[in-house]
Amino acid sequence: MSVALFDHQWIIARLQVSVPELRLMGGAADFTAAAEGLKQTPAAFVLPSAERSRESSTGTQLVSQYNTVRFAVVVAVQNLRDARGDAAQSDLLPLRTSIMTALHGWQPDDGFDPVEFGGGRLLQLTDQVLWWQDEFTTSHFIRSL
Repeated sequence: MSVALFDHQWIIARLQVSVPELRLMGGAADFTAAAEGLKQTPAAFVLPSAERSRESSTGTQLVSQYNTVRFAVVVAVQNLRDARGDAAQSDLLPLRTSIMTALHGWQPDDGFDPVEFGGGRLLQLTDQVLWWQDEFTTSHFIRSL
């Protein structure tokens, strides 16, 4: 069986190298801890979001499925100069641009399609921390031998 599953560590490693302005970088467990009390900003967290496979494209015992993987990059920025969050929004734009530059069109591993942007949204603004989520997708084939 040829199963190359998506590893969110690929994304974390890419962002650590490509976006040095991030002071904190992690995965789902780190995000949960940060949501309870963020210690450093700007921060980004890579969260696996969903996978969806198409039916097998062969009519034989060989199984070949095209699998689309969705993952999210949650960004947290904080700007203490402004209680309303306007300054945090202006800090967010260059950070999102750096993340987009690092990921959009990048191929995370052999056999995976280049990463595509899937949309973004505001998660919340609390305690002068602005939380934003961008979603991305990549796809690959899963084949039996």
